[in-house]
Amino acid sequence: MVISMNYKNHHEIAIIGGGASGLAVAALLSRSGRKSLIIERNSKPGKKLLATGNGRCNLGHFPLEMSHYHGDIGFAEHIFADWKGAQAFFRDFGLICRRDTEGRLYPYSNTANSVLEVLRSACTKTEFLLETDCTTLESVKNGFLINKNIFARKVVWACGGFNSPLEILKGLGHTLIPPFPALCPIITDKSLTNPLKGIRVRALCKAVANNKVIKSEYGEVQFNRDSLSGICIMNLSRLVRDHSCSLTLSLDLAPEFTQEQLNDIPLKGLLHSKIAAVLEKEKNPRKTLKDLRFPVKSAATIEQAQIMSGGIPADELNHDLSSKIHPNLYIIGESVNVDGDCGGYNLEWAWASADVCYKSLLNL
Repeated sequence: MVISMNYKNHHEIAIIGGGASGLAVAALLSRSGRKSLIIERNSKPGKKLLATGNGRCNLGHFPLEMSHYHGDIGFAEHIFADWKGAQAFFRDFGLICRRDTEGRLYPYSNTANSVLEVLRSACTKTEFLLETDCTTLESVKNGFLINKNIFARKVVWACGGFNSPLEILKGLGHTLIPPFPALCPIITDKSLTNPLKGIRVRALCKAVANNKVIKSEYGEVQFNRDSLSGICIMNLSRLVRDHSCSLTLSLDLAPEFTQEQLNDIPLKGLLHSKIAAVLEKEKNPRKTLKDLRFPVKSAATIEQAQIMSGGIPADELNHDLSSKIHPNLYIIGESVNVDGDCGGYNLEWAWASADVCYKSLLNL
């Protein structure tokens, strides 16, 4: 990996964004003997990878099910059609993975740093321009001009999320589905959650709108000062954009038991004492136990979101992720209107979209 603040102004391929998908494209190009330039705003490429999976990097999922994706699902299905999977992808780079009982893939070392080091080490022909924002991108003769002084014949836009300057792509003629937090805590009534702050429970969580269950998730729920969190909550958080304040979360705190079975079970013998105390104030505690409701105020802040929904709509992209407006501009990863549930689905999309882009860049 070559890191330098002295760069050549002319490049065959420039990659804007040194996150998961950008690093993957650069690593694949290097392995094929092709040079590229990565322009990255952070001091180190791939920094966000270190925080994924609680520092372990949940880098993919097997089996891969399209029901866990949202947005332009049909387009994502096409991208995944010839995808060999994250485990095989990283095996080619010398990284061994392991799969947990729920299908989530992690590096065998159980540390995200292994994933980052494998990708960085593979970037032997990549030049990095660090601590540099992309402020302008112009279509010029035979290529693109980045930040007024860097020419590239082909550009890979791998810069997604709320901090991404996606408005620049609008200036090139693309439309933009406004980014929205897709995996984050859900803000609710503080008076309901604050008394239970710090408590974790296993529950069946239902998203309810107009007395209709829209989606259900089972898993661990954590009570915070003014919000609910946990994987199952985060998987429901993208619904806030569509239903806003009409959405209610319903928790079944004992899904293994029927209402009748609960009649003979003391609450304090089943639940945390603080939860039992809250339920005992209700007119029908055991009925509430199966349907403990929390009104939704909003999704959490962008700083708390793991991934963003929205981005460039797939109908403006070719099947190789090149722009239909500018054929030598590729848009990949989180910048595309595709996002997944918790469990490695979003990184799987990052690797797969990078792989398709790489093959197109080399006409493979």
